[in-house]
Amino acid sequence: MGGAYAASMFSAHTPEPVTAAAAAPSSRGIAGGLVACTAVAALAALVAAQPGMTARGLGWLPLAVALGIVAGNLWPALPVRGAAGLALARGPLMRAGIALYGLRVGIHELGSVGWSGLAMALFIVMSTLALARAAGRRLGLDAQCALLIGCGSAICGAAAVAAADSVIGARARHVSAAVLAVVVFGTSGMYLLPLLQSASGLSDASFGMWVGLTVHELGHVVAGAAAAGPAAAAAALVEKMMRVMLLAPVVMLIAARMNAGRSGAARMPAVPGFLYGFALMIALNAAQLLPGWLQSFGGELAQALLAAGLAALGANTRLADMAGAGWRVWALATLLWIYLLLAGFALVSLVAWL
Repeated sequence: MGGAYAASMFSAHTPEPVTAAAAAPSSRGIAGGLVACTAVAALAALVAAQPGMTARGLGWLPLAVALGIVAGNLWPALPVRGAAGLALARGPLMRAGIALYGLRVGIHELGSVGWSGLAMALFIVMSTLALARAAGRRLGLDAQCALLIGCGSAICGAAAVAAADSVIGARARHVSAAVLAVVVFGTSGMYLLPLLQSASGLSDASFGMWVGLTVHELGHVVAGAAAAGPAAAAAALVEKMMRVMLLAPVVMLIAARMNAGRSGAARMPAVPGFLYGFALMIALNAAQLLPGWLQSFGGELAQALLAAGLAALGANTRLADMAGAGWRVWALATLLWIYLLLAGFALVSLVAWL
């Protein structure tokens, strides 16, 4: 049973039935779907920009998923009539956003936490993914859903879920459930950790590293550490960047595992093309070859493309399907959250003691 589960965790699912209208892309379908995704992403950006929204964990990407779900369920014809445009947003455009996301990784700052910071990030990411796989199997949760929740918890929230899905091709309801779970627990961590700082006995910098190691979304990390002062905020951001840096190797590992046992046309590239783009953007950022305005624009464009892709995922998600995910999704997300809190605290405390 364990071997079958491990294989299914990295294998593509059987495509869900689609209607004839959805199967025959047209320029109208492409335009309609893209316009809908763009509108939802723009509305999510406007809502996220309101005072206090990001601080409450309601950032651009999570809101894009939520508003996409609302749009798709209030307008059931959207996933059919706009199927081609939604597929374009979820596929090539989202992959382009992941590539551009590398511009948001400030590699020149990563050296400030040293090799210990990298080692802690590596341990947290790999152990969380291993726990997601093992616990998902014990819970009887769909293997791909467990992997998505693991990636979102271990690396960088909704962006990591999107990156993993770009090589898995999971069902929309599984992606939406994973995003919802990591957003809920990332937001919970953002509020909880500042309340625990005084009891933790950690210095501001060590507390910031704890936040950076355990909280899901980048926005959650910044908001959660800001209350402890600039030293905590800087350490949290750098440690979080260490986790984000591991996004590419993890997705490459997933792609390699999916290729196991495949041959010929069924095999996907060992390194998905967008990961080359991701690495290139990190290198350009590190070399400071881009003007500041272009780097900022590229980072915002990455968010916009990811938001459009996640809006498409939301539009393809039926509320009834999400309800069917059941308690197993929440059980796994809760377990991973508790593990991140405890393991992150233990690692930071150990490094501070040494």
